Amino acid sequence: MAEQPNLVPGHTGEWVTYLQQLLEYHQVGSAVEPATYCAATEAGVRELQRQYALPETGQCDAATWELLTGEPAGGADGELTIAFSTEDQVDAPEEQIDLTDVDPLPDSVAVS
Repeated sequence: MAEQPNLVPGHTGEWVTYLQQLLEYHQVGSAVEPATYCAATEAGVRELQRQYALPETGQCDAATWELLTGEPAGGADGELTIAFSTEDQVDAPEEQIDLTDVDPLPDSVAVS
């Protein structure tokens, strides 16, 4: 496959149609304006980027093409980069529990 172009809102043509078909296949968008990189196409690209922890630019760049096509941009000979986020955090509860307020375990529960 030829190297995929970077696509941005306002672009038109066959590459945009291909992008829209891939977004529909991945269930993150639809072609509201076929062959036109419209707001719906941009929203689909942003959603895909969000799901895979890529920068949410709304532009279809090399990393986005890799996700959509399953091969590195420009062909299958390049390296595949996998993006992930380590920013998931769980906040501690605001309320503290005093262990003296906790009911004792029932006798039927074995504690080892």
